[in-house]
Amino acid sequence: MEKDGYVVVHSCRKCGKCDNICPTGALYRVDGEARIDYDKCTLCGKCIEICPNKALVYLE
Repeated sequence: MEKDGYVVVHSCRKCGKCDNICPTGALYRVDGEARIDYDKCTLCGKCIEICPNKALVYLE
């Protein structure tokens, strides 16, 4: 479930650049696409910075 202010995934191209970037383990994959465990996400932004496809965004 998405929450305001949280990072969300859309248009993931399954490139794998974000694998192992999340320090809390909030980022995981389902059928190759990135997903976020919102209970673990601390909004550090590391996944946003590394994504070449801008598939991860911050909602304000």
